[in-house]
Amino acid sequence: MRVHFAIGMVAAVFAVLLVGPGYANPGFNVPVRITDNTCTLDYSRVTGGYSTIVFGIFNNGTVAHGFDIGGPYLSGLIRPGQEKTIVAHFRPGGYKWACVSRHNTVKRGVLTIA
Repeated sequence: MRVHFAIGMVAAVFAVLLVGPGYANPGFNVPVRITDNTCTLDYSRVTGGYSTIVFGIFNNGTVAHGFDIGGPYLSGLIRPGQEKTIVAHFRPGGYKWACVSRHNTVKRGVLTIA
């Protein structure tokens, strides 16, 4: 499962190297790691003109969890040991996110796009 995300990361690096002036920036990858007691995003701020963010969500907990950000971007519940990818498009600003289980919120935060 993580191999797929790693391949995507390598592809993104090659895309950055191949993109020249006048082309849109490729998506910026933000891993999201969820356990039963916590949730972490590898980045709390994304700069450099990225408006497309690729969230790789990994559920390392023992129950189903989900990740929601900025309103329309919802992962739905992800089973333990599974992963899901969300591709989101943002304008500069702050976007509230939450990691949730079926019955409660594990953690909340804000991702800033500058």
